[in-house]
Formats: sequence, structure tokens, C-alpha cells
Amino acid sequence: MRLLPLLTLLPTFALAQTGTVSNTAAPPRGVTLPPTNAALVDEAPALSLNPAGLGFLDSGQLFYLHERNLESDSVGDAVFLGTHFLGLGAGFSLEWIRGENAPDYRKTSFGLSLGPRTLQLGAALHDFSSDDRAIGGLTSWDVGVTARPARFLSLAAVARDLNAPESDGLKLPRRYNFGVGLRPLDERYTLGVDWLFSEGGFREGLATYTVQAEVLRGLRLGGGLSHGFVSGIPLALQFSATVDLGHAGLTYAAGGAGNGLDHVLQLRLSSERYRSVHGSSGVVTLLDLDDMLSGGVSPVLSVLGVSESDPYLRLLKFLDMATRDERLKGVVVKMEGLPGVGWGGAEELRQAFLRLRQAGKKVVVVMLSGDDRAYLVASAADGVYALTEASLPINGLALSVMSVGGTMDKLGVHWDVARVGEYKTATEQLTRSDMSPAEKETLDAYLDVLVAHNDKAVEAGRKLSPEKLRAAWTGGILSSRRAKDAGLLDGVVSATELDARVAEWFPGLRFHPTYAPRDEREDRWGLRRRIAVVPILGDITGGRSREDPLGFARIAGAETVVRALAQAQEDPSVVAIVLRVDSGGGDVLASDLMYRAVLEAKRHKPVIASMGDAAASGGYYAAVGADEVLAEPTTLTGSIGIYYVKPALEGLGAKLGLNQETVKRGDMADLLEWWRPWTPEQQVAVQAWVDDSYDTFITEVALNRKMDKAKVDAVARGRVWSGQDALARGLVDGLGGLNEAVAAARKRAKIAPSEELDLDVMGGARGFLSGLGGEPGVHALAGLLLPALSERPPEALSSLAREVGLGSPELLRPGLKAMLPFTVRIR
Repeated sequence: MRLLPLLTLLPTFALAQTGTVSNTAAPPRGVTLPPTNAALVDEAPALSLNPAGLGFLDSGQLFYLHERNLESDSVGDAVFLGTHFLGLGAGFSLEWIRGENAPDYRKTSFGLSLGPRTLQLGAALHDFSSDDRAIGGLTSWDVGVTARPARFLSLAAVARDLNAPESDGLKLPRRYNFGVGLRPLDERYTLGVDWLFSEGGFREGLATYTVQAEVLRGLRLGGGLSHGFVSGIPLALQFSATVDLGHAGLTYAAGGAGNGLDHVLQLRLSSERYRSVHGSSGVVTLLDLDDMLSGGVSPVLSVLGVSESDPYLRLLKFLDMATRDERLKGVVVKMEGLPGVGWGGAEELRQAFLRLRQAGKKVVVVMLSGDDRAYLVASAADGVYALTEASLPINGLALSVMSVGGTMDKLGVHWDVARVGEYKTATEQLTRSDMSPAEKETLDAYLDVLVAHNDKAVEAGRKLSPEKLRAAWTGGILSSRRAKDAGLLDGVVSATELDARVAEWFPGLRFHPTYAPRDEREDRWGLRRRIAVVPILGDITGGRSREDPLGFARIAGAETVVRALAQAQEDPSVVAIVLRVDSGGGDVLASDLMYRAVLEAKRHKPVIASMGDAAASGGYYAAVGADEVLAEPTTLTGSIGIYYVKPALEGLGAKLGLNQETVKRGDMADLLEWWRPWTPEQQVAVQAWVDDSYDTFITEVALNRKMDKAKVDAVARGRVWSGQDALARGLVDGLGGLNEAVAAARKRAKIAPSEELDLDVMGGARGFLSGLGGEPGVHALAGLLLPALSERPPEALSSLAREVGLGSPELLRPGLKAMLPFTVRIR
């Protein structure tokens, strides 16, 4: 038959590589690709060369290729589709080959790939159809593997036509391809070498060499060369040029073996953005702080176990990556209420904006509303503006504590309390109707530090003296015009002129409203090493970290935190751990479990504690075992103390006509009952229990802080300190936020400053009922089945609930407590 003479050429076929430009159009040859090799290919056309390359796709791609081979007088067209779906790389393609010297045929392919980013295993099925009966009866299988163990190295092995198909006298022998990819400098320059041979013909194989280089942003050049080491295998050359335009790209490749050129035109469309030629001038983006901080799922989905990562940590990660993104030249920050951000978080955001500016990015804040806390953040910007009708209650700082002791008296509820330290006033919200002298002393001292820090920061950023700031405070709620007259703003803008003002603030830059760091295709091989961020956010208790579906409280579960620390210490890609604490404490046992897990983790890897708005009592206990402890100047920290509290409801019962009688054996048998107050003997017994736990607490603090135990006791006793005062008393090692903690972790892990690390949260909170599906939860599909309901209770309602104690269910849960002495509201 007429194909038999072509069979002698089959050992030389180099499918979809430079070698194909000199080959006759015959199966299993498909459309020639621009210069690449089995170890380099990682886009949709990988289906025709190495199906393992499909596993490196992150989104949908469509490629159209047209080939005109003058040497063989053949034409080829191909469509390749590829995507990432359910953890798999998937591909589909259709290729049409027409030629004067061989039958026309169509090649239909399907492929899948699976595995981690460092090791992908793929398989592809190829089906041929043609008027020629021999070709139309062929169906073949390919399998391939690609390993990318390091940033500079990629290895591949492919077995093609593994089933050695045969149809009507036409047989396709098994063929093998071993490829190596090297990046001696970085992702811009790539070298590849392949060896292709048919079964039993290793020495008669074909060597191909590939060079790829991004000479300018969005402009890539390539070159390929193939040859054999025996006579009869021609030398072939191929060159290519690619222009990328973000979601589209165009490639032209030409090559040949001396008897006519082979031309390839390739068009790419992708949902993923590539490095673009028009992205080099820099972009400006809009950062809506309130939108980014209002993350979380609906109460319904939260109950079912659906969750998202903490929005504040997500924002900090976004800002860190944006700082290092060379494309970003400017940021317009839309600011309103900063939901969920306290004064510690506000200082952290202020520092993040300062780092943006130090990296050469201009930052302009536009305020829709904002108090002193929001203005502290805004003071770090190059310019601060407000909309015409903005509401600006920049009128001073106030600290409020709500007490319900009078209500308890009216209800007839008595509270039994055993505590250590005159400053451990957590229970006074329940037992008193006013502030105790100790509580007032603590709050006054903290507020003084807060005001002084705010004054210093605003003066440094806005060149606004404390005297002028005090004068502005007298205005109560400032209008935009009065705020500008007072020197707080650089100008007032209307919503309709905002576009024009952005062009004025950032001349020559392109506005990119959907910008995100790393929103461009990443060609990096291997995995970045990581710093694990383990969060302790909210009330500390046993079990799993979970989200309160009503938005009243966050719960940091010891089981989740301990598991996350163990996972991080055992993961070879994690070089260090940052313990992120934003908690007023909670259950003593749960806090101790976290503390012991931190001690174990730091035996294996550096552990740095980063304190947010608060790291007090049990939150401080969990953090104190770290190699270094960092707090913001305004972080509520310390509160080293223990207490136990329970209600006695006998008085309330009498008012309601209820009575309870107890028959017991042992004077202490009803010690934990909620009916009658303690007897003097029971009070002594519980106090001894509390004293023992307190002694353990200060002993462990003294051991980790390398302080005398008596000195620890002197600054403990339940006293809350600002981060600045805690540093002066040896309770923390330095001042700073998450960024400084990451830098300290990097330094202790001896990671070179030039190495880029990923920041990954391990052990975040899950939905309220996620424990029903195990740890972690398994409710990812619930969001597809239920209607969207993203609105949470109003912040005012949540704040009120927290102030009267409803936001801390841990307070009434049985067991010893190490919690912040008060639920405090600062504005």
C-alpha cells in the first residue's frame, strides 16, 4: 500500500517538535509546535507532546495552530483546549493534516494529568480517522511524566503509542522521549534537550535542543535544532517569536531542513493573564478596604461548615505581595469603616501602606467615612482625600466597658468568683455596676499609650501637630470641607470627578480595577518554600476552630491549632512558623495545649509569635513559648492571670418560684452546681485550684522570657499592658506586625533575602458544624446548592452582644479561664 514506504521514516518522527518540520505528513505526526520539548511544555498543546504537561494548567486555554510545510507540501490545522478541573489537568484537541504525498487524516485526542506541582503523571488517547482504511483504524495511547523538583530543573519521560497499534498492515512502533529542561538564571531563560527514539532503535534516535527567552516583557523568542547521529537523519532548524497581550498571544515560527520552510502560526486565548507587552508601563488599582475586610460566608453556609480564610490575614498577604509586584505603581484606597480592625490592626495597615510607598508605589486614600482609627491608617498615604458628603467623626479616643452587675442584682443572680491578681477583673463586668480602681488604672494607662502613639503617627505622616489634631477633635463630626480646613485632608472630591482625579494623581499609568498580585501566569518550576501562619483568633477553647454564624464571636480551637502546628513542623516545604495571635484568651487547658504544641514545634523549626489587636491571658500564654514574640505598640497584651466563675441562680429561682434540693455525699460534691453560692470551705478549695494554675502560668512565662519568677508575678496579676509597655517590662521581644514576624522567621531559618517565600495560613477557622465532617470539613459543594446569603448581623448588634458578654460564650463554659479582664470598645 502507498504508506509502506513511509514506515521507514517513523523512527525519525519527532512529534510536535523541531524535527517534524522536515517530515512527511503521515501518522502519528500532528501539527508542529513552536520550539519546545517534553520537559518544557505546560500549556494545552502538551496533549500532543507530553500529556503530563496538562497538569500545570491553572485555567482554561484555547490554542489554534495553522501549519504550512513547503517541504512536504502539506497543511495542518489544530485546535487545543486545556483546563484545570477538580484537581486534574484536562485536554482535548482536533488536528487536520492534508498533503499531496500522503492521505488526509484527522487526529482526535483526549488527555488527563494528575499530581502535585512537582510531579505530574499524564495519559492521552489519540484516535485517527481517514478515508484511508489503514489510518482510520489506528488508536494509540501515550503516557508521560514530568518532574519539576527545583526552580532550575525539569525532567520528563514519555512513552508514545504505548499499545503499538496496528491496522491493515500499518503498525506504529512504540517510541520514547526523554527530556531535560534547565533554567540557569531565572524564568526568562530556558534550555531544553530531548532524545527521541523508537523501540529497539536507541542509537538511531533524534536529539533536539531548545532555547526560549523573554527578551522584553511580553516578547518571547525561541529556537530549536534537531539532528541524529547516524546518516539519513537531516538537520532541522526552527525559530519563533511570540507577542503576549495578556489574555491573548500570537506566535510565528519558521524552520526547515534546507528543502523548503515550514511555517506555523499559533493563536492563544486564555482566561489566565500572561505577562503582557503593554503591562510594562505600570498599573494603578483600587483597593476597597471594607470590601476586602468584609469576607466570610453567609450564616447558613457557616452553620454547614463552609468557611473562608480570615479576611484580615488575606488582606495583609495581598498588601505584602503587592509591595513586591513591579507592575504596581499606584494604589487608590477606598476607606470607610474598617470592619473588624482594632488599633493593633490599624497600626499594622499603616505600616503596610508605608512599605508600599517605600517600594515606589504612590498611595492615595479616599475616605467615605472614618474615625481616628481609620485616619491613623490613612495618615500613611501620599495623599488623603474625602468625598464631598463624607462623615468624619475624627473627634478623639474613648474607651468603654459595659457592666451588668446591677442587672444581676435585680435578677437575683449571685456570682461565685475565684481569681488571682487584683487586675484580673474579667468577672467584674458581671459582679459590679462600675469600674474598680484597678480596672480604671489599667484602662487609663492603655488609653494614654494609644493617644500618644496616634499623635506621633499622625504628626509623622501628615505633618499635623497634636495641638492641631486636638483642635480638630472639638468639631465633633467633621464635614469634608471642615476636615480640609483643619489640615486633615489634602482635598475634597466628588464621585463624578474621581476618574479625572485618578488620572491627575497617577499620570501616564494604566488603571487596572481587577488587579491582583500574581494574577499573571507563573512559569516558575518547583514550589516555593513556605512560612506557615497558624492563627489563634478569638476565644480559646477545646475542639476545632470555627466561625460563629451570627458573627458574635470567633473561636480558636486547641485541636485545630495543635494539628496545624504539627503539620507545619512536619512539612519539609515549611521553613518557619508564624503564630498569629489575636485573642483575649479563654480556657486554661486549651491555652496550655497550644503552648505545649508551640514548644514542640520550635524544637523543629523557628516559631515567631505575631500579636494583633490583643494577645492577652490565654492568648499570651499560647504565644510565650515562641522563639520571638512581637506586638504592635497598641496591642492589648499580658493579663497573666487565672480565674474561675460560676453563677448561683437560687435568688433568681426564688423570684420565679423555682427551688432545687440536693442530696450529696461529700462537702464538695455540689461545688460546680449553678444553684447555691459556695460555702467558705468551697471558696477556699476553688481558690487553691486557681492559685496552682496561676503558679504554673507565671512559671512558664518566667522560663520562656528568662525572667525571675517574682519579677513576672509583679507584672502579671491580671494586668493588661500595651505592646509598648509590655516591651519595656520584658513580656515581648520587639514591636511589629505580621511583616516583621515573617522577616524574623526568615532570618532565624537562615533564608537568603533573595529567595521568594510563600505565606500560607494553616489551621484557619471552619464553619460551626464542620466537625461533623472531620477535620478539615468536607462541605465544599454546599455553596453550590444553597442560595447566596452573605449578609451578617449589623456590626452594632454584634458589638452590643460582645459588650454584654454574649460575644464570649467561653466565659460561662465550665473550667478555669485565662481571659482578658474586660470586653472593651475603643474608638
